[in-house]
Amino acid sequence: MSTGTERLTRAGAGWNAAVGAAVNPSTARGGTLRLVSSADVDSLDPARTYYVWVWLLQRMLNRTLMAYPTDAGPAGLVPVPDLAEGPGQVGDGGRTWTYRLRPGLRYDDGSPITSDDVRNAVQRVFAQDVLPGGPTYLIPLLDDPAHPYPGPYRTDEPLESVRTPDDRTIVFRLRRPFSDFDHLMAQPAAAPVPRRADLGAEYGENPRSSGPYRIAAHRPGRFLHLERNPYWDRAGDPVRPALPDRVELTIGVDVDELDRRLIAGEFDINLEGRGLQHAAQSRVTADGVLRSRTDNPRTSFLHFVSIQPHVPPFDDVHARRAVHYAADKILLQQARGGPVTGGDLTTALFPPRLPAHQALDPYPTGPDLRGDLDAARAELAAAGLPDGFEAVIGTQRGKFRLVADAVAESVARVGIRLTVKELDVASYFSLGAGHPDTIRKHGLGLVVTDWGADFPTEYGFLAPLVDGRQIRRNGGNWNISELDDPRVNDLVDRSLHTTDPTERARHWREIERLVMDHAVILPLVHDKTLHFRNPWVTNVYVHPAFGLYDVQAMGVAPDRAENTENTESTESTDRETTP
Repeated sequence: MSTGTERLTRAGAGWNAAVGAAVNPSTARGGTLRLVSSADVDSLDPARTYYVWVWLLQRMLNRTLMAYPTDAGPAGLVPVPDLAEGPGQVGDGGRTWTYRLRPGLRYDDGSPITSDDVRNAVQRVFAQDVLPGGPTYLIPLLDDPAHPYPGPYRTDEPLESVRTPDDRTIVFRLRRPFSDFDHLMAQPAAAPVPRRADLGAEYGENPRSSGPYRIAAHRPGRFLHLERNPYWDRAGDPVRPALPDRVELTIGVDVDELDRRLIAGEFDINLEGRGLQHAAQSRVTADGVLRSRTDNPRTSFLHFVSIQPHVPPFDDVHARRAVHYAADKILLQQARGGPVTGGDLTTALFPPRLPAHQALDPYPTGPDLRGDLDAARAELAAAGLPDGFEAVIGTQRGKFRLVADAVAESVARVGIRLTVKELDVASYFSLGAGHPDTIRKHGLGLVVTDWGADFPTEYGFLAPLVDGRQIRRNGGNWNISELDDPRVNDLVDRSLHTTDPTERARHWREIERLVMDHAVILPLVHDKTLHFRNPWVTNVYVHPAFGLYDVQAMGVAPDRAENTENTESTESTDRETTP
């Protein structure tokens, strides 16, 4: 290898080197960052996106009042001012939050960014009939139940709970205290949208950019190209280094083909962050050089099976509990990739880094974790189904399909006969598993899915999965089981009304126990994904708030071409010597 390659390899070599630190730190600008994904972006409209990897992409296109900093350590979990000059100024016992915009902010067309644009962005969240798909935390916080706000496309009247006394000041008046509000102002839905460009459902086809890049070309399902935003001011952005001149995302590559081409150096980073599939995992972990280019972080994503109480026979809690007891946890972990790359087995919901995490195992599956079949049969008998039953499990291709097959193999031992139904990858979370109509159309009693917190608190992690008021009938639904327990909803509210962290954690532990008693979520693993980084990519790190590589921080080394040649040569040698 060349001297440049050796330098990069030394700086970037090492299993998990990009966990807690940045690999190949550099301030070099220029070049093209080449990204790849198997799925398409869910939306380029910041109000409609909910895929975590698209949120990371949005960090390149859009700025928000607050943002998670470019930091690989614990500081990355705490939002910092972005468009705003400082954090929200809190008043009235946590009910009023005031932000002031930095001066001189502009969109990619040169027009100024104002507080009214931020208010318009927030108002758009209320137009769920026009703009479904994104998070809706702001609606219960800002709406008046007696006079619900219909969104900006049904009325010219502004949302009364958001005021803009001047072009740089915005004031939010919440219905109840919400200590995590700065986190909400770091979500894409808070990115400013000027009224003059707001075309409703069509806005995502030509959105204005407030970040360092803007859309140069986009063909859905094929590619997305970004170029520099000429009006972005580096001095006024404390978060984004914006190193590449251009960013090119290739979309729709089959997962195994994606891995092969990524390792061959055709792409720099897998933006989607699903991690290497089993075939590539085996090869990479057996090769010392390739292994040194991988990271295996605990991402805090929860992989689980949602069990639908509105799809018979799972309307009987005993049928649901039978699945819990019959689960072969070891087999399911192996389906995810084993203990190294598949994740840490869990019988609880909260990841260990959250204060409410507790040792909870209401449905023990035996000392070997292979399943308590006697307990499962007893639950079937209690459901009046001693001989088992037939049902359908929804999934998508790749690792999700392997998990579905493992679930089917597990429960078949007690007479539960599952048919596996594969849904489209690109729309899996929006119109597939995330749409109640799809669940009913296909009779999906079980659904393989995963979840990463919208923001790193207990509320951000669990509320979208279990709060009945967050069920979405039009798609993008994460409360897949449609759990609507008043006790759970009440405890969620109590957790938001207290500033005592001990009491807040106690409320969330009780919520978790209630949810597990319903048996609508079968937790599998807390995710550990095997990410691959090519050695010429700079500033690579796993962002602690997202659990994936923070692509907006990345650059490319000037000697990439030489690195690519060496990688391709290694690939050729490997192909020739691998039996």
